[in-house]
Amino acid sequence: MALPQLSGCPVYQFKPRITFADGTQPAETYGVSIPPGLAPSNVPAPNFIPPTNMTSKLHDVSGHGDRLKIVHGLTVPEFAVTFPNMAQQWRRIGTGAFPSWQFQGGDVFLDVTLTVYILEGDRPQPNDEASRKIYAILMSHELLHVLDEIDIVSRWMPPKVYGDDKVLKYLTNAQPVDDSMFRTWFQGSGFTNWLRDGYWSAERERRKQLRDTAQEYTTQGDRIATLRAEIANRPSH
Repeated sequence: MALPQLSGCPVYQFKPRITFADGTQPAETYGVSIPPGLAPSNVPAPNFIPPTNMTSKLHDVSGHGDRLKIVHGLTVPEFAVTFPNMAQQWRRIGTGAFPSWQFQGGDVFLDVTLTVYILEGDRPQPNDEASRKIYAILMSHELLHVLDEIDIVSRWMPPKVYGDDKVLKYLTNAQPVDDSMFRTWFQGSGFTNWLRDGYWSAERERRKQLRDTAQEYTTQGDRIATLRAEIANRPSH
């Protein structure tokens, strides 16, 4: 659908768009607890990986799960700001070698792609209740992070970024953008980096620290240790 010719401030809206890298799955299959506020349709299917891969994923994530010694679960988001139809949402001004560009409105997506990693050794076995319980403990905790990631771009972030200086200048007031800035910021990653570093990153880190407390990891670790002892002490057949 073509956007109308701009005659004043453009009409636009920041909208969340959530993608699960490995699709979704029914949470109830292994007794995973869905936190209040998370839709059952937003339970991601995990990506099971070996310990060496998990270590690699954690390389740039300081402090995540260090109390468990070995991290068994990790939720990794990728954030981006997307104009779904650049050709219609930005109008070229001028025909010379150095044109300017003006925002015309339309949806602006706050995109988050989520991947939940679980250690391969914690893959639930259909006929092994203890292994299913371990998986449920790990996945239920990761769903708290999934809930936070969705909430940040759905509810927390839009009201914040509408008041951002760059958003007010170039989107709300549609001031022309020179060609170099347009290519690096709005066609490139500059605008994504601006909103990620100015808003998204700090808020998700704040929430991560609230979820990953010493008490939480102690409780989780004790429950898992009890179940692992149950598995280890089974009589061999």
